[in-house]
Amino acid sequence: MLSKGIVPLPIVLSMIKLLLLGILSGAFFSSTFLLNEAMSLGGGHWVWSASLRYGFMVVLLVVLLWFRGGVHLFKGVWELFWAHWRFWMLSGGVGFGGFYALICFSADSAPGWVIASTWQFTVVASLVVLMLFGQRFPKRVWLFSFLVFAGVVLVNVSRAQFIDLKTLLLGALPVLVAAFCYPFGNQLVWEATQGKHPRFPRIKSTLLGNTFVKSF
Repeated sequence: MLSKGIVPLPIVLSMIKLLLLGILSGAFFSSTFLLNEAMSLGGGHWVWSASLRYGFMVVLLVVLLWFRGGVHLFKGVWELFWAHWRFWMLSGGVGFGGFYALICFSADSAPGWVIASTWQFTVVASLVVLMLFGQRFPKRVWLFSFLVFAGVVLVNVSRAQFIDLKTLLLGALPVLVAAFCYPFGNQLVWEATQGKHPRFPRIKSTLLGNTFVKSF
């Protein structure tokens, strides 16, 4: 029998594993920020950078879904979207639109390393978002998250001497906001599919068991 307030070790290890996976995926994702900066240096507007990313993403998802279910699957996805179009516009607009627009705006204002290093804060932001939705985490997880946050701050401070404060703020602050947009949009979808929150519609569909469908 566990004492009240003591979190089982397997749960703690699972949380730490998720954090490590988040950091690893963030590292891969951060490499795309260099491409954003390259587009910016080439004269491309940040709106085009953000829009083209999802233009290519839609094409890729269409191909994947077509091979997985063909016309029948597309019909089901289309009906699912229009049945709850306000919710999908909100969750997708925040989780994808707001998130990447802010990142691409930052790429026009600061070096790629500022964006890539600051984006690691999404690990901490994800925990904060989950906490706002009623989740609770052991102190060990928060300690690990603090180390990530400290690393983000130190990287930006250590390089601040090479760029002016305005450039640093225009590059880092939008990314910090984007770090909250991404997990918030994802959590909205999870809340809706689980029916956990009274303010969001309960969306029941076997199609949402497919990650590609939810992303589309």
